[in-house]
Order: sequence, then C-alpha cells, then structure tokens
Amino acid sequence: MNAPTLARIEAETETIYALLPEHVRTRDAAQGYPLKALIAVLAGGAAEIDAEIDTLFDSQFVDTAPEAALADFAALVAAEPLRPLPAGSGYNQRAYIANTLRYRRRKGTAGALEGLAADVGGFGAAAVEYFQRLARTQHLIDVRPERPGTAIPVPGETAARTATGFDRMPRLVDVRSIARAAGRHHVPHVGVHLLRPVVPAFPAPPGDALPAEDMNGVPVMRPWLNGNAVVPGYFQLSAQPAVLRLFNPDRRAESGTARVTEPDLRDRLRRLPLHLETDELRRATVENRPVRLGETPWFDTSGQPFTLFTREQGATTFRRVPPREIIIANLEAMPTPIGARPGPDKTYSWFTGNSAKPVDSGKHAIACGFDPVTGRLILATPAAGHNEVEEVRIAYGYGIGREIGAGPQDRNDDDVPFDITDTDDVTHLVLVVDPTRPSNLPTGLPLRFVPTLAAALAEWANDGLGKRGLIVLARCDREGPVSPATNVPVAVHPGSELHIVSAQWRDKRVVAGVADNPERRGYVVRKIRRFTIDGPLRVTAAAAPPAGGRAGVLVLDGLEVTGGVSLAKDAVSALTVRHCTLRAPGSAAIETSAALNQLDVAIRRSIVGRIRLDFGAAAADGTLTIEESLVSADGAAGAAISAASIDARLNDVTIFGDSAFKSLEATNVIFAGAGIVTRKQAGCVRFSWIGAGSQMPRRYRCQPDLAIAAAAEKKGGPLSAAEQLTVRLGVTPLFLDRALDEPTAAMLHPLTGAAVAAGGEGDCEMGVFARAAERLRMLNIESLFEDYLPFGLEAGLIDDSRSSAVAQRRNRP
Repeated sequence: MNAPTLARIEAETETIYALLPEHVRTRDAAQGYPLKALIAVLAGGAAEIDAEIDTLFDSQFVDTAPEAALADFAALVAAEPLRPLPAGSGYNQRAYIANTLRYRRRKGTAGALEGLAADVGGFGAAAVEYFQRLARTQHLIDVRPERPGTAIPVPGETAARTATGFDRMPRLVDVRSIARAAGRHHVPHVGVHLLRPVVPAFPAPPGDALPAEDMNGVPVMRPWLNGNAVVPGYFQLSAQPAVLRLFNPDRRAESGTARVTEPDLRDRLRRLPLHLETDELRRATVENRPVRLGETPWFDTSGQPFTLFTREQGATTFRRVPPREIIIANLEAMPTPIGARPGPDKTYSWFTGNSAKPVDSGKHAIACGFDPVTGRLILATPAAGHNEVEEVRIAYGYGIGREIGAGPQDRNDDDVPFDITDTDDVTHLVLVVDPTRPSNLPTGLPLRFVPTLAAALAEWANDGLGKRGLIVLARCDREGPVSPATNVPVAVHPGSELHIVSAQWRDKRVVAGVADNPERRGYVVRKIRRFTIDGPLRVTAAAAPPAGGRAGVLVLDGLEVTGGVSLAKDAVSALTVRHCTLRAPGSAAIETSAALNQLDVAIRRSIVGRIRLDFGAAAADGTLTIEESLVSADGAAGAAISAASIDARLNDVTIFGDSAFKSLEATNVIFAGAGIVTRKQAGCVRFSWIGAGSQMPRRYRCQPDLAIAAAAEKKGGPLSAAEQLTVRLGVTPLFLDRALDEPTAAMLHPLTGAAVAAGGEGDCEMGVFARAAERLRMLNIESLFEDYLPFGLEAGLIDDSRSSAVAQRRNRP
C-alpha cells in the first residue's frame, strides 16, 4: 500500500473516530485503542475505493493521468512512440503528448522543433535555419543588411556566441550533411542547439524589505578570504576557496509559443550582457527617462537570474538590492590593492540638444560589485548615514549534470521521515535549528527550537539516548569559522538514530473537528534548503555499546561539509549520506580513525571527495554502497576510494582516481583510474568503463573489453599491445570537466562515443548521470525530425554544452 493511500486511511480514521463521544474515546484510549484499530480496518476499504475513483477521474486528463495511462493518450492523438526512459530519470512523455496537436499545427516551423526539444528531451534548445546565416553578396537593388557578406564585429558578444544557436556571423556554404557529417551552413539545413546542464535554483522571496524569517530559503554568502585573513566587505558563494558559476534559470515557460531567445535558456551567465543591462538601468534612472526598449532582457521582477539581499549592522530586516545598484565586475582574482572597494555612488553624464559639453547628471547609488562568473562580491563603501553591511544573501541558480549533492532540489522520498510521529517503536527528539524562532521551550520537551547546530548537538548528546533524533537545519545558513578549521563534534548514542537534515520544518496544524494526535511533532520537507558546515565533522560514540548491542546510526541529508567527515572507533554502525556535498580538498572527505567494525556506509546522489575506509593494515568489516554519486580524489594523494577490506556495491557512479575494494558489485560505473578488487572470485562488474591497470571480478558488457574483442574479431586474430591501446583510446570517456568546483564536472563531452555514452544498462550512458538518460532523450528528439520538417530539409542536433575552460575563453571582456 502506497504512502498516499496510507495517509488517506489515517485521515478517514481520524475523521470517523472524532465523531464518537468523548467518553468512548477515553475508554478506548485506556485500553490501547482497540476501537480505533477496528475503525482503521473499516476505513481502509473505503479509502482504497476512493483512491481508485480518484485515479479514474485523473486518467481523463493528460495533465493528471498516472504514468500507466499515458500510452492510451498517446494512441488517442497518434503521438509517435518514443524510446522508454529509465525509472527515476525525472522525465516522461506527458508534455509531448499534451502538445502533439499544437506541434502539428506548427509543423514545418523552427518554433515547433524548439518545443519538441523542450517537451521530449527536457532540454533548452534554439532552432537555427542556417540559410539565414549564409553570407550574401549585396546588390543595391536588393540590400540585405541582416545577411552581410563580411563579419560585423561586436565587442564581446561575437566571440561569446560563436558556434552557438545565437551566432550571427555570416558563413560560407558547407554542403556536408548536418546529421551525418557535422556540416552546418547550407540552405536545407536546420540545427537544433541544446544545452544539457540542469539548473537547480534557490527562489527569491517577494518584497523589498524582508524580515529574517523570510530569508530561510536564501543562501548566505561567506567571507572571501585572502589566504586565511578575512577582508572586510569581501564575500563569495563557494564553500571552498574556489569559484561558483551562476546559471540563468529556465525561463522558457514565460515565452509561450514565441521563439526562444538567449535569456530564456538555462546557461552560464556572462558578464557583458548583465553589465550592459545594469548600466542602462542606471543611466535611465539618472537621466529621468524610460529604459530603452529591448535593452533589459535579463533581470525581471521575479528575481531572475539572481537577487542580492543585504542586512546592515544592527538591522533586523534585509534589503533587496535593485539590479541598477550592482556593478558587474571581473573578480577572478582579488583587486589590487587588496581591500579596495567601489564607492557608494557612480557619476553619469550625457549630451543634450546641441550642447558641445556633457551635462553632469548627478550620481547613482552603488551597493556592490558582483561577478556572476565566480560568485564573488565586494560591497561598496557605506554611504553617509549607513552602517556597514553585516550579512549578504543571494537567490541564484547553478548548473550541474543532474540534481545531486547539496542543493534546493526536492529530496522527499518514501524511505525518509516526513510525518514525525511517535509510535510504540520510535520516540523522537526534534531539534530545529532556526535563530529566527524563539528558543524558550524548556529542556526535556520532544520538540525544541535552538539557535545553532552546536546547541542542537549538545542537547542531543544529553537527551538522545534511545531515541530517533532529528536535527532540522531550517535555514540556508553556514556554521563554523571559515579559518582556521575547527572540529564539529557529533556524538551518537548506542542503539539510537540521528538525522542531521537540511530541510523546512512545518509545525503540525490542529483542525477544528479533527482529533489531534498528541504524538505528532510536525513535518520535515526536504527542499529549498542547503546548510554548510565549515570544518571537519568528527563523529564519536556517546558511550560504548552494551554487550551484544550495536552502535548508533547517523544520517546526513542535504549538507555541505567543507572539512570532511571522520569516524572514530565504533562511532556508528551505519552512516548514510544522501544529497550531500562532502569535500576536504587535499585530504579525505570520509575517513576512519580506527579499523571498521560492522559499519555500513551508504552514499546516495552525493558529491564526495576522497573516501578512506582502510586503517593501516588492520582488518576491517563492513559494506560500502554508492549510488548515483560522483567520487573524486579531489587533490588528495592516494586513491579516490580506499576500501580494500570492504565489500562494495556501486550503481551509477563516476570515480576520478584509483579505487580499491575487497569485493565488488558494480553497474554503470566509470572507473577513470585503476580499480583493484582483492576477492575477484565473487561479484561482477556490468556495463562499466574499466581503467587501465584494473583487477576486477568477472565482467559483463564492459568497455574497453567489448571494443577490443570487436577489433580482434575484425582483424581475425589477437591485437598487439599498440593496437589495444589505440582501440582503448577510441572508446575512452571524455569529460567536460573533472574539477568538482565546475558545474559540468563528470558530464560526458559531446565527442564521447556511443560505446560509453550509450553503453550503460538500458542504453543509458555510463557513470553518475546514467539515470538522466541524456543520449536516449536526444535520440527521441532526432526520431521526430522527419515528421516535423518540410520536405527536402535536414535537421541535426547540436550539443552546445561547454566546459569551463571554453566558457572562460568566451567570457571576455
């Protein structure tokens, strides 16, 4: 029985039970609620019938129909069947089926191809009719200024748009096929340019003056350090001493059926367009004129593509910084001299009428200089009568191949606690970390509000024995000194379970006429929250487990930890890491200070640095499970995963660096380095890329094994070492980026062959983003070209996803 049906049964039971007289309910409670249990049984049948009726009603509309009913709708409108996508991909055919008739009405237009790419593949795409990009010889009888015979140099924009869907440079004809030979510029060719990264975004709350409690879902910026020194007024978004690239959120829904423009697509933000727009906003203000039409396409009233909020010292509210008060700057490196800051205003002047001299227009207030390419900010010098800004927060979007790691994505699943209710088996201790809530509840209550994570950990150490604890980090805050790193101690009680989760806390509501359950504490909603812990997380046992007992359980959910996690001897019996970013560049992100003893480590949909579970030559006992995650040595010496005494199971994982395991079961894994397995007679590696020098158990449909076998069969004999190396290089996975700081880390390069890009289980790609099924979605789009193109035209899908190195070269000035 699924969770919605159980919730319906519970609601029906409570409603019916509340109709009974109070003395009956009192007597029933004294006897252990037997009557309530009977009502629950009776309500179960009615609830299931109601659920089936609701499903039948929902199945009448494509917007609400369950997945199983979509095939019937597709047959009804004769929508072309598509390749099925793997479970958990996050994409389905609902939008494609719903819009099929609209596509047919627009058949033969570039706008229809853009809509298909969005609905079928989930990509942002721009369709280009390449005859419009061909250079044309001009004649005075027929002047075509939009198609010149020579290039029109435009500072900054020309280089940035080269080879993209918005490239306006005139080109000579290329008669090669666009679909088969990568030719582009020809009269019958149409290119559908797409961008693969998804853009999780923290939304901006409405309003210009906001209290602290309204900023819970807006991330806080941390100091931008000069070495280990804090520089006043300098801030950055990245939790590490690195950069964080801001992306434009997906705005295609706002465009309706109109053609896609550059501000509609989810792509990296560039400095020049934002600079021109903020400068135009300032000039329009000081010149007391309306903004010029078409010169402000980026910033809107909803807070996109980003919104800054500041709070001055002594203030209790945050001020929304208007875009016109932001100077877009290049902050790749600290300014010289260090500590320099913009002035509180900027002077503008202009010419009027026949005046030969500029007329001084006055000054426009400046709040800060901000770089969307690095996520760094420098506050302006405070204006007269204003205090120094103490806190800066920013609502923004960032790019990634799939929503993994700590971020605003929805992390609610059936296997994690949502409705926090005490039962006969579970007693909760809920500690909500929210400094905006009053923390005057007396110690000893099962639900308390505390101002800091340190206070919550201290209360858990005192009162958590024998309970399931939830430390709910209800704000997008950070805790811990940025330098030097200070240990954050976490004591786990034997036999207890502690969840440290970044999530929204929802108080329970008591509805008139519905019986209140006094054992319900509230609800945990895992989305639009990310909490950063600066410093190493040191996990210890609050006490030694009793004879025959086991250590406690620790769950980390939605956290970003900058100093890694260290496990003391017998600290926990199970460690679960889900939707986290655990890093300690140059060191271990997860390590143990003693030999493991029956420890189960599970990592799901996370970004993790080096994992070191071996402790010298001491024997260890435990398991390691990694699913849909990226693991990297992250600058540390040694292997990315050191677990030579541990039995491991990997699914949809990319490993940058060497790895070692006791035994291994692996599916859809890219071992970019050598993988060494001690017990090769057990386990199996399936649909994976295996690096040179690896020692693996039996393999099934792995690369480069398949490619080498195919080449040997074609040759009619075994390959030489040089020939094997040549074949291996031909099917080696290519990545846009390997550094964990970059948004396209572990994303396969468009030049990666089908042996890896479609060599995973179910024809998905190998590696961490296998469930995204990017190649399958692209093939689905291509399969529809023939039906939606005019006769004689040919279309090709062009991947414009760029590495950070290429994007940086294009982001000048």
